[in-house]
Amino acid sequence: MEGRIREYLLFMFGDWNRIEKNVEVVNNIKDIMETIVIQEEFSFITGKDIIIMCIKSRMTFEEIDGIIKEFLTPFINTLFLMPKPRKLSYRLDENLKNLLFGKTTKNPKPIDPHVAETLAKQLKSIMAAKVHKLNRELDKSKRISKFKKTTLTPMTMDSLLDKIIDKGIGSLTTQETEFLNNFNK
Repeated sequence: MEGRIREYLLFMFGDWNRIEKNVEVVNNIKDIMETIVIQEEFSFITGKDIIIMCIKSRMTFEEIDGIIKEFLTPFINTLFLMPKPRKLSYRLDENLKNLLFGKTTKNPKPIDPHVAETLAKQLKSIMAAKVHKLNRELDKSKRISKFKKTTLTPMTMDSLLDKIIDKGIGSLTTQETEFLNNFNK
């Protein structure tokens, strides 16, 4: 049996202009939210120094608190988590209130086209960087898989003499020949 759905408010403070440009931090927050929330049951608003999230989860307050404390990036050094109270006093623009708390309005304000374009560019940039990073990692793993696997054996007098007996003195590498020459001195 699944637990009941609970609502929480999460306030995180930081320099969001800088944080939004750091893909690793954004992905860290995204990964934590995907762990905590039910499907896509969260909404948020951001300002210059704060993000406020209203999240729905089947996890208890203690479970969410533990996940956040253990896994949230240190870039977010100040936050407040609280169960969403039944009664809450706030002052917000109507659109922000509706966005954060999921209320619908009869006449929502349209988003500024310039803001929408800027957000779309930022999202495309973040996605392009992520795709580029994944492609580099894939290329790197392809190059690594092409290497011939060899086992290293320690260079000893016995191993070198065995090699000379098996393959002849001409089979020695430069390092092995130097090792033999240094051993005679």
